[in-house]
Parts: sequence; structure tokens; C-alpha cells
Amino acid sequence: MSQRRPPRPWVGSPRPVDPAELLGPRGLTEEVLRADDCEGMAAEGSAAFYWSLLTPERRARIQSVVDARLQSVTVVLDRLLDPHNTAATLRTAEGLGIARAHVVAHSAGDATAHRRVTQDAHKWLDIESYASGIEAIEGLRASGFEVWAGHLDPGARLYTEVPAHRPVALLFGNEHEGPSAETLRGCTGTFRIPMAGFTQSFNVSVAAAIALAHLTAARRRHLGRQGDLSEHERVLLRDRFALLAAKLARRVKSRR
Repeated sequence: MSQRRPPRPWVGSPRPVDPAELLGPRGLTEEVLRADDCEGMAAEGSAAFYWSLLTPERRARIQSVVDARLQSVTVVLDRLLDPHNTAATLRTAEGLGIARAHVVAHSAGDATAHRRVTQDAHKWLDIESYASGIEAIEGLRASGFEVWAGHLDPGARLYTEVPAHRPVALLFGNEHEGPSAETLRGCTGTFRIPMAGFTQSFNVSVAAAIALAHLTAARRRHLGRQGDLSEHERVLLRDRFALLAAKLARRVKSRR
């Protein structure tokens, strides 16, 4: 197993964490690492059972991630051709604390996240699939979101001018064609990222990273807090993450 890099500073409340405690079997308690089974612990399958497998440091990291999760900022990937672009954008979205992403596949089997690019980020995201961009837009707007598409047109706003005072989704279209005309008609508006070089535009995953990083920061400033999940939603998400973290760590342990 290759050595992992130390984690980057977290956007939430600072909590000192030993990097050695965050990943793989080192995220499990010593009792679990020594035991062949987990008899005597909470009933397997319960949230308490999986939570009990984790070190205090790993629990603290999970809680900080949950507390900073944003469901009022999201991203729509509309018919991207290169699955690496999809995977890289999902990794960025998860790293910025976005809770959910929306994917419209270009065709069956396309736009599938590559694990080597996402670094398992897609496991920590809710990903919703749609048959078309307009279907995704209609669902989001019905849920109270504004949907802004990245697009080079005369009326496009600067990405820094996309409003963050209400739930917002950024849509990125096909690398060659951009969003379809139908999709653009359904959007609240369009935005652009200014260029200082000769190239016309950034790679779609880079553009998504630039715009989403700005928007998540602006949204957090507007909210006055790092995350926007309710207490009930945070509990459910913490339980889900604890289960996944414990299973991933025990899987690594079994290979040692």
C-alpha cells in the first residue's frame, strides 16, 4: 500500500488530526486491528457498531466533513464525452464539500467515474442520473435551485457574479458542443470565466473547479456557517460515512 499524502487543511473548524489515523487500517481502533472478529461490540450492521470501529481521530474527521456539507450548491455534468472529466469534477465537488452531483451521460456506458481519478470521492457523494439536461434542470428548479450554465455568449455573467443568496447549480455541457439549445433555454442564465491567454476556454473539469470553489465559498459566507444540513440529515450522513469508512478500512486490513 503506497504512502498517502497528509490531508490538506479543512474548511471547517480546525481539529488537530494525525495523518496516520485517517486512512486504511490505521483508521480502526487497536481492538479491531487485533481481533479476528468484533464480537462483544455493538450489533454488526448498526450505526453504533461501525462508529465503534473507528479511532477518535477518524470520527472527528468524519464529523468535520459532515458539518461542512453543502446541499444548496451542486453541479450538473451534461453529456460529457471524457469520463476523466466527469471523474475529476466529482472529485473536486466532494473535496469542496458539495453533497450531491447530477450527471447526464452522453451515451450508455459513458461519463463513468474513474476510481483512479476520483480517489473514491464518488463513494462519498450522492450522484443522480438523468436522461437529459432539461430533465435535470426541471428537477432542480422544482426544488428551488437556480441553474446557471457555463457558456460563451454575449449575455453571460462573470462566474464571480453568479448569485449565492439561494440554492444554485452550475451546469457544464459537452466538451465540444457545450449545453444544448434546449438546455440553455431552461437555465436561469449563463456564466463565463475570463481568459488572459490565447486559449478560448479552460478544460471543463478545470472550469468546474474554478467556478465551484468560488461559489461554495460565497455560499458559506452568505449562510454564515460551513454546512447547511439539518441535524437529522447530519446524523444520517454521519452514520453512512461511518459505515463506509469502517468497511473500507477493514477491507484494507484484510489484505495485509
